[in-house]
Amino acid sequence: MITFRKITDILASFLPFFWGTLTDAVRLFFTRYRQFPVAYTALIYLFLTVALCYYPMVGHWLTGFVMMSLPLAIPSGIVACGYLLYKQQHAIAMAGLVWVLFSFLLIKRVVGTSTGAMDLSQAQALKVLSFNSETFPTGTTTEFDALLKADIACFQEYSPNTQIEHQYSAKVQKLTCFDTDRQVGLALFSRYPVVQQYGRIWDRTKGPDINGFLCADIAYGADTIRVVNVHLWSMGVRTSKIVTALKAGDAGRFFAEIGDTFRRLKEGFENRNAQVQEVESYVAGSRYPVIICGDFNETPMGYSYGKLSRNFRNAFEEAGQGLGFTLNRHPYCVRIDQQFVSSDWHIKTCQTLSGVSFSDHFPVVAQYVLKKSISTHAPVLAQH
Repeated sequence: MITFRKITDILASFLPFFWGTLTDAVRLFFTRYRQFPVAYTALIYLFLTVALCYYPMVGHWLTGFVMMSLPLAIPSGIVACGYLLYKQQHAIAMAGLVWVLFSFLLIKRVVGTSTGAMDLSQAQALKVLSFNSETFPTGTTTEFDALLKADIACFQEYSPNTQIEHQYSAKVQKLTCFDTDRQVGLALFSRYPVVQQYGRIWDRTKGPDINGFLCADIAYGADTIRVVNVHLWSMGVRTSKIVTALKAGDAGRFFAEIGDTFRRLKEGFENRNAQVQEVESYVAGSRYPVIICGDFNETPMGYSYGKLSRNFRNAFEEAGQGLGFTLNRHPYCVRIDQQFVSSDWHIKTCQTLSGVSFSDHFPVVAQYVLKKSISTHAPVLAQH
């Protein structure tokens, strides 16, 4: 029998070897770093960026800027690997290339490549709409009703609209007086009964209090599901102002807009990081199937997205097609409106309705099938 003393003797004899090997490796790394500082820095930055996207363990606002820069970190890492290969630094170059290939897996967050591997055409599906509506057009049309019709509809920056509300039997609202004659806020409408609800609007000292979340437990057939409508911190960033100043050749205004954009981004990262943690506390360990949808005001390479991706699946990643951009203004080419679900659901479809263009966002519509319903008689789940 090996005694505790023998174990400590073995460890004591091994420790100098381990420490010496570690010291040599660190010394070699810094020697190589001094020879190729730019290339090594690019690879270190790529490693950090990809690691944070997969596992956003730090909620500091700097994390947001680092994660957002991934589209720049990947090509710079590729160039660094090529340069190191040219300089005969094969070991670190190959390690860097492996990490570059690993970073390509994050492309699925940006590009929907649904293949429809599972046939859910005969399954009872729940249609969920998420839309930062901003304002509704005047007049009513049948086409308008059809486009924004769903089993559950989650609106952000919602103003009361009877045309929408008459389609649903249950509603949850949190509205704020935006000006003297207009209320704006969050609204959740459902064709199924809401059995329990909670809502909160976050205080914003220098702007309208329109950001918050609604959490509703809904009786869906023989089950209860938990739906969360979120509108995370709005930054009010307008890149069009930067472009206008650049075209006008106004350097002073250009740099002023750059500084203002940086400040707004920093403020947004700080507040959204705390907000998404609060939202997650209402769904973590939920005994009900969960759907989280809304305006995240952050790209798929953001802290909020990465944080939720650890425990929930993104509908567009699994069932979307193409790029699915949801912002209908500058810079256009981003997807900041999301739907996440727990593992209780099959994701049947997910699409961005780019034909609905009266708001500065496009609606996102997805269809979900409860996994347990595949073996349950459909009429049971169809009951209200």
